[in-house]
Amino acid sequence: MKETTIHRIARKIKSVMPAMKGHAHFSFSQFGEDVIITSMLRRYGIESVTYLDIGANEPIMGSNTYGFYLRGNRGVLVEPNKDLCDVLKSTRPGDTVLNFGIGGAVESEADYYMFGTDHTHINTFSAEEARNYEKEGFPIKAVVKVPLKNINNIIRDHLNDKAPTLLSVDVEGLDEEILKTLDYDKYQPLLVCVETVIFNVNKELVKRTQILDFMASKGYFVYADTHVNTIFCSRREFDKLLASV
Repeated sequence: MKETTIHRIARKIKSVMPAMKGHAHFSFSQFGEDVIITSMLRRYGIESVTYLDIGANEPIMGSNTYGFYLRGNRGVLVEPNKDLCDVLKSTRPGDTVLNFGIGGAVESEADYYMFGTDHTHINTFSAEEARNYEKEGFPIKAVVKVPLKNINNIIRDHLNDKAPTLLSVDVEGLDEEILKTLDYDKYQPLLVCVETVIFNVNKELVKRTQILDFMASKGYFVYADTHVNTIFCSRREFDKLLASV
């Protein structure tokens, strides 16, 4: 019997149901980071997850938080690109989408270097990173002024003044600066996923050991590493989990 359109749609919906329910190892992240994080949280009985996704970019593919969204969790997505924010809002209406960047203690604005619709993943606030991308053959299409907000104020105003379960940071060269602005005494996410590699002068991917050292100084240990991204776990919050099991 020939399969009808309705049957095809029903079959496709059925095929993704295990992933939506969290019973399948389906990843939206770059290298399976969301699967690793989900497995860790389930091991300790954590089903309710909040997240702060800085540099959210696309709403689905490449996202460390979309899998959690599908399972009914909610959080905050920060994205400086207005066009991407519109897509995020329409695709993930349950999340709070904020159209600005993350800055230091004093909120202000900064130049945001944009490389066109086909290369939104390399948009950056870093002039150095922008120049490097130009040298690699990616011309800057536009430079716009974008407001900057402090990460602690975002948590205060949009996450009920509570640290998110997961902090995901991917901002092309300024990850370390953002991590250093977080008040870890007041807000300590259980998990932090951040890009920890950079291209050296020989175009080789090397670890940004300064991020590893900084996170260790704040009481985090490496829970997992996919080479490009590292998942850090708070020793303080992890000990609380162990005590509750």
